Amino acid sequence: MIRIVRPRLPSELESSLLKLTQELANTPVPERGDHAQRMWDRNTVRRDVYRPVRDALEEMAPGVDCCMYCGNHMADTVDHFVPKSHCTLRTFYWPNLLLACSTCNSRFKRDQHRGDGLVGSLLVDPTREDPFEHLDLRLASGVYRPVDGSRKGKWTIQVCGLNEGRRPRVRANAWLSLEDDLRGWARARADGDHKGMRRKEWRMRNQPFADVYHAALRKAVSDDAEVIFTDTDPDIVDLLRDEELSAALHA
Repeated sequence: MIRIVRPRLPSELESSLLKLTQELANTPVPERGDHAQRMWDRNTVRRDVYRPVRDALEEMAPGVDCCMYCGNHMADTVDHFVPKSHCTLRTFYWPNLLLACSTCNSRFKRDQHRGDGLVGSLLVDPTREDPFEHLDLRLASGVYRPVDGSRKGKWTIQVCGLNEGRRPRVRANAWLSLEDDLRGWARARADGDHKGMRRKEWRMRNQPFADVYHAALRKAVSDDAEVIFTDTDPDIVDLLRDEELSAALHA
């Protein structure tokens, strides 16, 4: 999970979402939950609101169709960060909508929700806060750990199933692939092969599990870098710190 910037929607789409929210607000409370689901399933809403919202979320997401929770290239649903069953009036609230894969949305997260004891959610919202303040990704194993026992980190790992099944193994493989791409980029630069450099940059920028690259980048400039990368080729760490590559990947 990485930090994601949420842009403002086009005014027409923003207005449509507001009208739907107002319709919900005018619905008697006992009927509001069922009505919200019926509204969400309306053909006109699916066509005129859901699809444009999903397009906007896909533009926000790192890589291609990357789930904003687990980071895999399998995002195919619009998720309600705070589930409809917990806050019906957020059904059409743009800041409450995220792009998610069916596994995170329907298998793990579902309608689970906990408050943080203040005014927010115990689940990390990647569009409102920096996930790396609560989540530490171990590159070699692909396993997430909560930072300093963070309650938010623990709950996010649990509720999104971040360490379930093959997910850690795939992240570990993504780290190995990233190492290969970094070496390939360095060779292309040494050979003056600009096309090869752009190709490697595209691969790194669009690979699934973008959290692997972002975690590696942060760790490379941290005070603990020497300890973290003890078993890693020093050239890889230097490349993670390379200003030219960083500028290209974040252009």
